Amino acid sequence: MTAAPSPARRRAVFVDVDGTLMQDGHYIPPSAVDAIRSARARGHLVFLSTGRGMAELQGELAEIGFDGAVSNGGAFASLGDEIVAGTHFTTDEVARLQRYLTDAGILGYFQSYDRLFAEPGLAEMMAARLEGTGLPMKVFHDRADFDPAAIAKLVFVTDDREAAARALTELGEDFAVVGGTIPVSFWASGEVAPQGVHKGAAIRAILDRLGMDAADAIGIGDNWNDAEMFEVCGTAIAMGNAVDGVKALADQVTTAIDDDGIRHAFARNGLI
Repeated sequence: MTAAPSPARRRAVFVDVDGTLMQDGHYIPPSAVDAIRSARARGHLVFLSTGRGMAELQGELAEIGFDGAVSNGGAFASLGDEIVAGTHFTTDEVARLQRYLTDAGILGYFQSYDRLFAEPGLAEMMAARLEGTGLPMKVFHDRADFDPAAIAKLVFVTDDREAAARALTELGEDFAVVGGTIPVSFWASGEVAPQGVHKGAAIRAILDRLGMDAADAIGIGDNWNDAEMFEVCGTAIAMGNAVDGVKALADQVTTAIDDDGIRHAFARNGLI
């Protein structure tokens, strides 16, 4: 195999998944796939940067080809198959979050690096709701394999928007929280991680390992969980379909996901 050339200015590109690379939980524009592969062929590095765990980054996403990933909302940073940074809840924190879900009447699932564990009742309800929607079914692992010491993130789901807002406020006192960014079949959701966990911190870990300057990093996203990524990367690019407040944080705004936004962003910045 011929080695990729070394561009005059090598860039590290961090691409969000839902709402940026993937639309409606299942569609990836072919122009985005071509842009990513072309940029890598020219010697640039391209990473996923997502709230999803590795268990949710298989299939057509993995087949695109990436140099690593910021996953679980920044709890893990990987270069190829090597985990270069990882943060977990304490076992006491996991127990506290499980109690919170029960007391609040909210369902949820926990993420480890490469597994998903549903709290009782969620798997059956989610399967029923996802049937016929075109969204991929989540594959939950056996609860017998649940290890509290390996858990890095909680995703909670509910049809009660007030309960979701209350959970974000109450859990936000001791954890890093953000409104849900992973497609689920509920009216509201949220993501909970250990304090200090966000995409920006994981990106710094990858750049440090590579010996690259943040000025050579490009972050592309659409939602509030991309804010810290924008702060770290020298060039922050919001999708045309991004939340207005996120657009205001960006250095550039590309076109929408269904209008070849990734390809336009890559071309504008000399990656392809």
